[in-house]
Amino acid sequence: MLGDTRGNGPTTTNGVSPYLNTIAQKIATLSPELVLVAGDLCNGNDTNTSSQVSFAQQFVSWKAAMEPVFNYGTGTGIPIYTVRGNHENNDSEGAPIAALKQAYYDAFSAYVPGNGPNTVPSGDQQGFTYSFTHNNVTFVAADQYFYYDQTPSLNGYHELDRAWVAQQFQEINSPYKVLMAHEPFFMTSGHETDEHFFGSNAAGLQTRTDFWNELGTNGLQLYVTGHVHNETVARTTNDYGDTIIQLMAGNGGAPVESLGDTHDPGVEVLYTNSLFGFSLATVQADAMTIQYYLLNTNDSSWAVASYVTSISPNQAVPEASSAILLAPALIAVMAGRCRVRRRS
Repeated sequence: MLGDTRGNGPTTTNGVSPYLNTIAQKIATLSPELVLVAGDLCNGNDTNTSSQVSFAQQFVSWKAAMEPVFNYGTGTGIPIYTVRGNHENNDSEGAPIAALKQAYYDAFSAYVPGNGPNTVPSGDQQGFTYSFTHNNVTFVAADQYFYYDQTPSLNGYHELDRAWVAQQFQEINSPYKVLMAHEPFFMTSGHETDEHFFGSNAAGLQTRTDFWNELGTNGLQLYVTGHVHNETVARTTNDYGDTIIQLMAGNGGAPVESLGDTHDPGVEVLYTNSLFGFSLATVQADAMTIQYYLLNTNDSSWAVASYVTSISPNQAVPEASSAILLAPALIAVMAGRCRVRRRS
């Protein structure tokens, strides 16, 4: 699991972090079964205007950097599942840029399931939003950039196809369920405006509560997100006592951002770091364990954090929730490996 692999805004030469290929090489040595990338692959429209790089060429450069994992030219290697971030839509979160959206679709839609929603008013999300089950894990990737609200109180993107996302988890009784989207739902590192996707006003917070209740009731255990350029693991509990981990995996190579000590009430921050890297999930019948791989950019060496996240399987996934909706950086999942325990 990783996200935010873009370059450094105005100084980028190809839209991609210079560390991404190093990260990809390390991922490949671990031979995961699949890779999740939680948005902001490239810089998009945030590039040096004196040497503007086309949107399509930025995605070509991203694919080249990720070639140790998956060769897009030959279609071989470890499958990569992506979702858009604001830099695949409009880096300033203004109105959608049609050419950027099209370039993303052309680059990646053939490599993800084409089962996304096609509803009013959001339109056809096939190639952008999708779901799939691999072994004993159900994944849903949700695109957050199909609704643009220009009202002064919101001004941006504060909605996704919540009903469709919840339905995917309702219909599949997998022991593990994972949601991926670019922007966090909960503030865990002090970046308030970047960590409240649904908005920080009363209506937005209520929408988040309703959605979190719906997802937890239907078995969601892990939300993989990014947008803020560090790594934060936090535990949330919804109104029904369901625990969901929010993993902010925004340390995939974009310029590191500060880690604050402010977080939302009721959110327990378990682990943080500000180093480039990725997260590795190992899935077995009795637990999903997540390790955190950290890159030392001084000598390109790797370390594994002593902290490990352990997630229990759904013992009995409930029936579809009766709650009413009023209108979410995974490297990978590996099967059959030894369970990883906390180091002393």
